[in-house]
Amino acid sequence: MNNETERYLEMLDRRIGLLGTLAESFVEVRADIICLDVSGLEARIAQQEQLCRQVGALDRQLDKLQEQCVTSLRTSTGRSGSEREVVAARLVETGERMKSAQGRVKQLNATHQELLRRCRRTTGALLNLYSTFEATYAEPYRARHSAQGRV
Repeated sequence: MNNETERYLEMLDRRIGLLGTLAESFVEVRADIICLDVSGLEARIAQQEQLCRQVGALDRQLDKLQEQCVTSLRTSTGRSGSEREVVAARLVETGERMKSAQGRVKQLNATHQELLRRCRRTTGALLNLYSTFEATYAEPYRARHSAQGRV
C-alpha cells in the first residue's frame, strides 16, 4: 500500500471519528434541552459547529487526496494481486464504517430537528398562553406601579 492510500484511509478514519463525536453530541444535547440548560445547549451547539467545520476541512483534504490516490492506483503496475486485494478490502471496510457513521448522524440530526421544532411550538404556545393572562398575572413591578397610580 502506498503512502497516499494509507494517508487517505487514515483521514477517512479521522472523519469517522469526528462523525462519531458529532453523533454523541446530538445525543447529549437532548439532556440540555430537557433540563432547559440554555448555557449547556449553547456550548453543545458551539461544539457541533466546530465538529462540522472540522469535517468540512477534512472533506476538502480528502477530495484532493482521493484524486491523487486514483491517479496513483491507475498508474501503478508493480502491485501484486494480493496487495490490491488488501487495499480494496480496507477501502470497502472503511467505506462501510463511513456509511454507518453518516447514517447515524443523519438519523440523529433528523431527531434533533424534530425535537427543536416541538420545542419551538411549545414555546410559542406558552407565550400565547402567557399573553392571554398578562393582565391577570402582571409582573410584580408593573402591578405595584400601576396600583400606586390608581391611589
